[in-house]
Amino acid sequence: MFRPVGLEVNPFPASFALPSTLQKLTLTDCILPWQDMTVIRSLPNLEVLKLRDDAFIGEVWECSEGEFPRLKFLLMELLNLKCWQVESSHFPRLERLIIKRWRLVEIPCEIGDIPTLELIEVTIGLGRKSAADSAVLIQEEQRSLGNDLLQVRIHSK
Repeated sequence: MFRPVGLEVNPFPASFALPSTLQKLTLTDCILPWQDMTVIRSLPNLEVLKLRDDAFIGEVWECSEGEFPRLKFLLMELLNLKCWQVESSHFPRLERLIIKRWRLVEIPCEIGDIPTLELIEVTIGLGRKSAADSAVLIQEEQRSLGNDLLQVRIHSK
């Protein structure tokens, strides 16, 4: 496991690589800049990604086309992320999105357009209820479009 020293942001070493066969990955307390997500997002077989406790640091995560081609499960917990710029094509096979105790202002409505998405689960924490509200709005919008399969669960911590 890659662990930086102290609270400074440490990018992956230039020679850092992960095996292309990797299917599950959990990162905790790594304090990596969001730009280093490029190392992870291109893993062709990654299906489960768990980001916990400042795995990545920074207020904005800008996703790009062709990211996470097989990702089915994404957990984001205790991140300082406030703005997530994403489109449905960035996570084409995502089934479950779990968000726990973070500072995100809202879940982008484009998440609801992922055809394989079955569940958005939000645990309210850090004084942010707006992410939970946006999850409910995504569900309502999907229902109005005839998608009754998307479930939204909201929990209080």
